[in-house]
Amino acid sequence: MMPKVTIIIPFRDRVDMLEKCVIGVVGTVPDRLKVEILLVDNGSGPTVKTFFEKIQALENIRVLKYPGQFNFSAINNFAAGRANGEFLLFLNNDTYPISEDWLTCMVDMAEKERVGAVGACLLYPDGTIQHAGVMLGKNVATHAFIGFHTDDELFVGHGEKRRRWSAVTAACMMTPRKLFLEAGGFDETEFPIAYNDVDYCLRLGRRGMETWVAPEAKLYHYESASRGSDVYSCVTDFRRYLQFRRERANMLKKWRVELKNDPYFDLRFLRRRDV
Repeated sequence: MMPKVTIIIPFRDRVDMLEKCVIGVVGTVPDRLKVEILLVDNGSGPTVKTFFEKIQALENIRVLKYPGQFNFSAINNFAAGRANGEFLLFLNNDTYPISEDWLTCMVDMAEKERVGAVGACLLYPDGTIQHAGVMLGKNVATHAFIGFHTDDELFVGHGEKRRRWSAVTAACMMTPRKLFLEAGGFDETEFPIAYNDVDYCLRLGRRGMETWVAPEAKLYHYESASRGSDVYSCVTDFRRYLQFRRERANMLKKWRVELKNDPYFDLRFLRRRDV
């Protein structure tokens, strides 16, 4: 019997994107899998009212209110504490499933002994890779195979296989709920917006747990479509950029040894310049 999965999707406005994501998720949930979806509203305006009316009769979808300043870690921790599933799936509202069996592939991997976190293969709208695992290094965290095409020989030979990584992105990450709560969830203080997923995976590593990617689980990811990029936010919001720099400094301080010694780092997996 397959376990119950709680899918946590934080959002603020952008109901067009949220509705597309939810429809995509609901349409790919197999009958044999029990799923509940928690939509966490971080201060949306009245534009979401019509969508709420559409889903209010659905038993497996709940809307949670989390007002106030955006704190990705706190929002997801809040929802995790109200989840009923044995596994949590943290999912961005700017994602959309591609493969029909994406969810069952992730559950199959997450149920294996000593697996603490499972990521997916995320693609940009043009079909190139946005995420297939996270490598650590001088830039703190780099997505492996970013910009590669899925038919690239190197990706086919390495990225298409289920493999272990130091971390995966929480744009689509599954983890056992009990383990998440025992580990203290995402760090709301040092990593409220950035690197919380990497920090969580590394803390799991200290517990002897492993992080994997199930590449058969493919989704589109319209990265930073809701909030924009934290890295380049200095153009419009300098305070937000400073927050990102603080969190980067926290990573460099806390995980200095791990950042220098990632056993899964491979120069071949860095972004290609011909895409």
